[in-house]
Amino acid sequence: MKAFFPGCTAALLLAVAPIVQAASSTDLTVKGIITPSACSPSMSNGGSLDFGKISSSDLRNDWPTYLPRQTLQMTVTCEGATMMALEAKDNREGTEYGGDDFYKFGLGLINGTEKLGYLNISSMNRIADGVAVDGIVSWDGGLTWGREAEMVDNGLYSLAPTGTLTPVPVTVFTTDLSVLAAIAPAQNLTLDNEVSMDGSVTITVRYL
Repeated sequence: MKAFFPGCTAALLLAVAPIVQAASSTDLTVKGIITPSACSPSMSNGGSLDFGKISSSDLRNDWPTYLPRQTLQMTVTCEGATMMALEAKDNREGTEYGGDDFYKFGLGLINGTEKLGYLNISSMNRIADGVAVDGIVSWDGGLTWGREAEMVDNGLYSLAPTGTLTPVPVTVFTTDLSVLAAIAPAQNLTLDNEVSMDGSVTITVRYL
């Protein structure tokens, strides 16, 4: 840029520099916390659910068909008392029947474009270090929390003493994950051949 300024202009800029000159440096600040303990999640049956074969004739034509709930046991074990949360990520994002919803996880597409359905995941019988706790959810990275039993897509799910909204550190957390699957109305689906349910949710431990 200097090559494009005439000499007199440069002199003028230098003359008023004490008034308009911006700071010649700026700071980049890095923050973070190294936690001394790590947490490991695990699920019964390897985290796999199988609803078996469902006859298309058993599906409701103009309303979702709700399948019997299935349950997986999840345990989060930490090396020491740790402030943590669970983050659920829908690996079939955008395939939820009825629109994208924080409480819905997709079951995949069939025939290229048809949304097969969705599932909800509820955390039941929550026990942290032998004590019953409430489920709480944050949409802003842990700044604020609200009471919630269902796990949510792209939010944080943590634990609080009963009746409070403050996350509690835990060493061992156990819960039953109750999974409700719903199949889209049959009138929206082309079911000339067998199609497969293809739900996939990754649950990751995040440290608070």
